[in-house]
Amino acid sequence: MNRPVWQQLIGEHLERGAASLEWKPRLFRPSREEDAERLGRALRDDARIQVFDAIDRQLADLIKTRHPRGPLGEREAARLVGEHLNGVPREAYGVWVYYPWSHRLVHLLDEAEFVELRTNRNRYKISGEEQQALARRRMGVVGLSVGQSVAMTLALERSAGELRIADFDHLDLSNLNRIRTGAHNLDLPKVVATAREIAELDPFLEVKCFFEGVTEDNIERFLLEGGKLDVLVDECDSLDVKLLLRASARAHRIPVLMETSDRGLIDVERFDLEPDRPILHGLVGDLGPEQVRGLSTEDKVPYVMQIIGQDAISTRLRASLIEVQQTLSTWPQLGSAVVHGGAAAADTARRVALGEPVRSGRYYVDLEQLISGPEAEPRAAAEPPAPGAARASDARGPALAAASLAPLPAGDAGALALGPERLRRLVAAGIAAPSGGNCQPWLWVHEGRRLGLFHDRARSASLADFQGAGGVVALGAAAENVVLAAHREGLSVRVSPFPHGEDHDLTATFAFFDAPVSGAEEHAMDGLAEAIGRRHTNRRRSQRAALADEHRAALDAAVRSVPGAALHLLEAPAELDEIGALLGAGDRLRLLSKPTHADMMKEIRWTEAEAEARRDGLFAGALELSPGELAGLRACRDWRAMELVRRWGGGRALEKMAQKAISSAMAVALITMPRAGLTEYFQGGRALERAWLAATQRGLAVYPMATLPYLFARLIRGRGEGMDSETIEAGRQLRARYLQLFDVTDATAEILLFRLSLAGPPAARSLRRPAEDVLVLR
Repeated sequence: MNRPVWQQLIGEHLERGAASLEWKPRLFRPSREEDAERLGRALRDDARIQVFDAIDRQLADLIKTRHPRGPLGEREAARLVGEHLNGVPREAYGVWVYYPWSHRLVHLLDEAEFVELRTNRNRYKISGEEQQALARRRMGVVGLSVGQSVAMTLALERSAGELRIADFDHLDLSNLNRIRTGAHNLDLPKVVATAREIAELDPFLEVKCFFEGVTEDNIERFLLEGGKLDVLVDECDSLDVKLLLRASARAHRIPVLMETSDRGLIDVERFDLEPDRPILHGLVGDLGPEQVRGLSTEDKVPYVMQIIGQDAISTRLRASLIEVQQTLSTWPQLGSAVVHGGAAAADTARRVALGEPVRSGRYYVDLEQLISGPEAEPRAAAEPPAPGAARASDARGPALAAASLAPLPAGDAGALALGPERLRRLVAAGIAAPSGGNCQPWLWVHEGRRLGLFHDRARSASLADFQGAGGVVALGAAAENVVLAAHREGLSVRVSPFPHGEDHDLTATFAFFDAPVSGAEEHAMDGLAEAIGRRHTNRRRSQRAALADEHRAALDAAVRSVPGAALHLLEAPAELDEIGALLGAGDRLRLLSKPTHADMMKEIRWTEAEAEARRDGLFAGALELSPGELAGLRACRDWRAMELVRRWGGGRALEKMAQKAISSAMAVALITMPRAGLTEYFQGGRALERAWLAATQRGLAVYPMATLPYLFARLIRGRGEGMDSETIEAGRQLRARYLQLFDVTDATAEILLFRLSLAGPPAARSLRRPAEDVLVLR
């Protein structure tokens, strides 16, 4: 079938124009006989040439700038132009510039007059002497997205006599939101497109192109060939090239500038003045190009965040980072930011080149902040308080400590009065128990011959923890440890849950005896006591393996040793994949709802020093996250960013960590009690601790993943109180899928959902407040 005529003609035109990657114009000076002949041949041989002759206007403009004191009349200007031409025909004056890529032939003043006139409006922002000095400067620009704007601005001001530009990439349509060029240049090398733009602006400006970008093989040539660069502007995306550029620039004492097109950041490193200055201000330590070459985008993120300063980036960029490789293919950049940054970088480069006192450092020209913005950039949401800062529970603790355990029941009349050291040992075992977010919601009060366990609700309060049930589970686990520790010391223990009712902060009392008594705790699980000090959360990932029958039986027995408690296991690959998806979706809901986001960020201790000072919460460095995941979590700190992600309908990347965690599970377990009362949650906490200690003895790693069950509790029994309608609807959809996996009803108390796996030792264990901080002796 024959192609339409228009298709054939397009093909012919493409074949004629495809070979040209020229970027240097051809100059013809008719005053030279050879040039006049070449110009004539060009005009005869190429019918496509378009001629542009505005030499009269240029001459008139030149004369006017040389007579600035008053407006020249038309006759006077014509006379002065005639004197200037001195008999040379207008057509032969100056230079004819041919641009082969566009077939344009342009008549211009020759170089000296062209430069004089084109830079006339620079004066005295740039003095004549400075302009002459800049004509001797060499500047290099690596990376031609932001860099194209830098290079064009340098060319506009003629801030250099020579520009070296480097980029290996070709123009894509998606580049045209920030690179000022025409759509006809698509698929053209960026260096060619930029060099052509500069040549069409100023054909006399020396431009050297590095089509392969900057590499280890050509970096010395880029920096030194034809004379050392006076300023290097780094706008490349490759992390290894950034490090290579700075190491070489420092060795040759060349200053380096960088603009990030976010918040107007200009980064200055004056290696010319400080040859021993740490690369990138020491933010990446001794990191070298070879250490980052070949890394995936995810693996590079932490280093990039170190370089640009994660807490200093704009809210929109922080939110956008969460969407990279989800709803975005790469980091976003805006044309306005790129043009603004190009201008700022070019201005700084010019002043460095002129020897002005530009110091090393980081400078922000944040238009959003400066123009109708806040007076100061607010700190990231949920940023942790300084170590030692007051906490909500600090005021509540004394009130709980003053509470009375009430008169001693008749049955406890023979209880022992334990000494302080023994009490501290028992309480130390109790506080080794797990708690949601390591909130440690307990206060222990010893009065007379009884030990009371109070619920410090301020420490465990969160939207997810409906009616404080999660905190009560932690107290049940702590109570179990106290019983086991007391049995190890040869004591009998009588435990009384909620002696004043479930609405009272006194969750349980303990009476200790030196002989068996009626109503005392049984000793069937005493063998678990030796694992109390070894029990810990283990989030490490490993290969998925099958749960051995003996392990399954031991865990089930430990749970069922508490009346009413039951263990539900998911082990089939399809079930694990589905619960992984549900847990990931739950994490996304938690992070994209303001109250639960705040609760989650409140749990995290971002530095080791803060974790040590507070001795509660979850140290970010111990969460077994990859550097990329940790950088992502840090990006999630700012609620303003998360609010944007929610508005965009994004956040799928927030589901990945849970899905990865479940990918290494041998099973996911759920412990339940038949009724959702606080007494049942307390007893469920005891069952949980028995199961966890049994798992510890068998070398099984336990990772609590409690978000979903407790959000469901608020959704079902609290009718979604405190939750927005979007989260409620999403939660209901997740609940319907969840019920396909677990045999539970709305009346069931879901104590804890957790992963079981085989894993190596964790990077670190959560810290505990010391016994003296949580034990009151009367």
